Amino acid sequence: MKNSFSKKSWASYVALVCAVFAIIAMALSIVSNNLGGSVKDDYLVSGIGGVIAMDIIAFLLVVITFFADGLFEGKLFSILVDVLKIAAAALLLGSLAIMVSTRGDMMGYIWFSDLEGSDVAASSLTMAVVSWVFYALAIVADAVSLGATVCVKKASKTA
Repeated sequence: MKNSFSKKSWASYVALVCAVFAIIAMALSIVSNNLGGSVKDDYLVSGIGGVIAMDIIAFLLVVITFFADGLFEGKLFSILVDVLKIAAAALLLGSLAIMVSTRGDMMGYIWFSDLEGSDVAASSLTMAVVSWVFYALAIVADAVSLGATVCVKKASKTA
């Protein structure tokens, strides 16, 4: 087991960071949804089930790519791992899009008008924005992992 972890490239560990960021973003999204819904039903995220499903699938895809790295050789397997990383990024981007689009009204009411003065709603929106940051960090980490994997493969071929 220890030997398999020593075979991992640093790109694999960046992918693991992506998985951690995705779980943090999902947790913050759920908390934001629950806080916002406690203030007003309009502040509930209409697609929170989809967000949770996409985040869990993205997490699993990234974890699979982490454990699969270094196990098999070959171009087809390499392409499959890259496709899984791209799919994870697409799912995370979808979650981010849902969270941003459903928090638009809330942002307008709380930050740009005097219509809502609730501290709970403001906390919900702040958590939503922090979840957006973690989604963006997860997507960037996934992209770095994908790019670094390609660079590591090219470097090992030339060496």
